[in-house]
This record gives sequence, C-alpha cells and structure tokens, in this order.
Amino acid sequence: MSNFSILLLKDSDVGVRQYHFGKKLLYFLLTLLMLGSVALGWKFFEQHQTIAKQSQLLEKQVKSQVAFQQRIALYDGRESRVSFLEDYVEELKQSEQNSNITYKKHTALFRSNTHKLDELHNFICQTLETECAPHLNIQANPQQTMQWLQQISQDFVAFKKSLQNFNSHRKSFEEQANTIEQLRGQLVETEQSLSEHMEFLKVNQETVTRLTNKISKATGITLSKTTKSKRKKTKTGRGGPTILDSLSLDSPQALLSSGSLRQFLYSNSDDYNVTVSQLEDLNQLIARNRSIWRQTPTMIPIRSRALSDRYGMRVDPFTKKREYHGGIDFRARRGTPVYAPGDAVVRIASRKSGFGLLVELLHGRGFFPGKKKSVRYRTRFAHLSKIKVKLGQKVKRGDLIGLVGSTGRSTGPHLHYEMIINGRKTNPLLPMTRYNPDQPFY
Repeated sequence: MSNFSILLLKDSDVGVRQYHFGKKLLYFLLTLLMLGSVALGWKFFEQHQTIAKQSQLLEKQVKSQVAFQQRIALYDGRESRVSFLEDYVEELKQSEQNSNITYKKHTALFRSNTHKLDELHNFICQTLETECAPHLNIQANPQQTMQWLQQISQDFVAFKKSLQNFNSHRKSFEEQANTIEQLRGQLVETEQSLSEHMEFLKVNQETVTRLTNKISKATGITLSKTTKSKRKKTKTGRGGPTILDSLSLDSPQALLSSGSLRQFLYSNSDDYNVTVSQLEDLNQLIARNRSIWRQTPTMIPIRSRALSDRYGMRVDPFTKKREYHGGIDFRARRGTPVYAPGDAVVRIASRKSGFGLLVELLHGRGFFPGKKKSVRYRTRFAHLSKIKVKLGQKVKRGDLIGLVGSTGRSTGPHLHYEMIINGRKTNPLLPMTRYNPDQPFY
C-alpha cells in the first residue's frame, strides 16, 4: 500500500508556503464528514417526521373545518326552513280563513243558484206539463244534492231535446209561413194575370169570330163545323152576361171563386171548340187551295210584257189572211229565259210541226176567273231555241223550262204562249190580268 499526502500551497508576500497533510488527518476528516452526514440525515429524518405529523394535523383541521362549515350551513338551512315553515304555517292559517270565508260565500251562492235552478226547473215542468224531479230539501246532505242534480241534469237533457224539436218545428213553420206568403203573392199575381188573360181571350175570341166571318165572306167558303157542336137543351132558361163582362183589371178578386172560373170555362169551351173546328177546316181548305193556286198558271212566263200578237182573230203574217190565233206572242230576244207559270209536269218536250221546239206543261186543277169549280190547265211554249226540261219532269213555279228562239213557223224571235182549259184553248191574259192586276201588257 502506497502512502499519500495532501500538499497545500499558499502564496504570500514572504513567499510560497507549503502545508503537508498526512494520512491520519485525512482519515479524521473523512470520519468527521461521515459523522456530520449521519447527524444531518438524522436531523432531516426528524424534520420529515415532524412535517408529516403537521400535514396530518393540517388535514384533520381542514376536515374539521369542512365539517364545521357543513354544520353551519345545515344550521342556516334549518333556520331558513324553520322560518319558511313558520311563514307557510301563517299562510296556511290565512288561507284557511280565506277558504272558510270563500266556502261560506260559495255555499250561500250554491244555495241561491240551487234555489233558482229549482224554480226554473219547476217553471219548465209546469210549462211543458211533464213530470219532473222533486224539490230539493234545504237540509239535504251532499249525496242527496248530487242525486237531485243528476235528476235535474236528465230533465234538462230532455228539455234540450224538446227545445230542439220545437226549434225544428218552428223553422218548419216559419218556412211554411214564408212559403204561404210567397204563394199568396204569386196567387195575387196569378189572379191579376189570369184576369188579363181572360180579358185577352175575350178580345181574341171576338177577333177570331170577326176574322172567320170576314174570311167566309171573302172566300165564299162555308165552314160546316159551326153546326156540328150542339149544346144539350136544358129545362131551365139560360143566359145573362159572361164572367168577363163583370171582371176588370182593377178587380181581380172576382176570380177567387173557382166556381165562377169553372162556369166561364164551361160556358166558353163550346165556342172555342167551334172556332178551333172552323180554323181546322179553314187550314185544310187553305192548304188545298194553296196547292191549287200553285198549279194555276198566273205567272208571266217571260220578263217581257210586250205583246206582238194577241189571242183571237188576226192577219196571218204568212198568208196575209184573217185566221184564228190560239195564243199570245211575247216580244223577246233570242236566248231570253222562259219560266214555268205554275207547278206542273212536262207533257211534251220536243220539236213539233209549225211550233218548232215545243214544251207543253200539264198543271192539273187550278182556279179560273168567274168559275167556282177548279179547271184543268195545260200551257204550251213554242218556237224555243233550246229546251231545258225533259219529258215527265216535275217543275215548280218559276223554274227555267227553255230559251226564246224562232224555230218552226216564225218570222223572228218571240215566245208563242198558249193556255188550254178543260181541253179548250183560252185567252192566257184572263187569269194573268185577273190575278196580276199590277202588271199591264202592251
């Protein structure tokens, strides 16, 4: 083992000094240091123990303080609860007093309402004459009062149904009353209108009678139906003014009597039947006469009314002798349209010797001036340049049948017009001048 030493040098004004420390000194210092460290560690341990005890004590103090604060808060809460309970008890006492007062008021009001309800119930029962619940006793207990109120409720339900039925009936009655008023107004208007119509019928009846007589006189037609409706003879005398004679527009109340109206209708029904029969006969005669009239050749067959030769004896343009001319000649240019003077059927539509292109129409029966009975008409149209109809064709008044020309025995363009009545040639001017007085010929 080697020896060692510690050498310390110290600089001073005198010089450098050396200090030598040996092995023992070092052991001593090391021992002293170890003892100091042990003492210091022990001291530190004691202080650590002290600090731990103080921290535990501090924790206990904190816990004690928290518990104390909790006790203080609990005590404060109990005080607030106690004060709240005291206030609540006071309020309950006040509420009890108010409730007692309110209960007394409500009791008095309930008794008053119950009394009024009982009176109203009795009044309704007496009005409707129905059996109702008995009266409520003043000293009745709540259970009896509830039973009585239930019976009253049932009675009021029945009353409600009765009122609903009454309301529906009332509405029905009001509607019926309104309908009756409307019907009365309509009845008044109808009565006035009926009186006006009856007056109008009277005037029309007189007008129809006058026109019937006038037509009979003008046409010479005897209406035989006037003698067909015969009234039954009665044993008692009949007569007097009609109802219309006693009615006027200002007094329609006379029409309120249905018997008077029925009497008027019965008394005038025969007259109306006679008039209707006469008008039916007249309608049939007019329809038949219209057909006959359309077959009567009264229309001028050409637009020109200038005559070159008349019907009868004349100087023949070819022989220069007086000879019989069986028709009339109209002056016209070639191609002038020729029209049918009445409804007819084409009997001839071809060329004939002397007549050239000829159209003959068979009209049937028609009127003739001065004759009561109808006659048979035929008409001829000669010297045509062109024929526009065919054999057997039906033509109507005013239809085109041909064009003016100069065919056959002719000296120039003209229309030779003949009229044959009952198989004999007749002057065509007679029906035309009689039935067309406003169309002169020259």
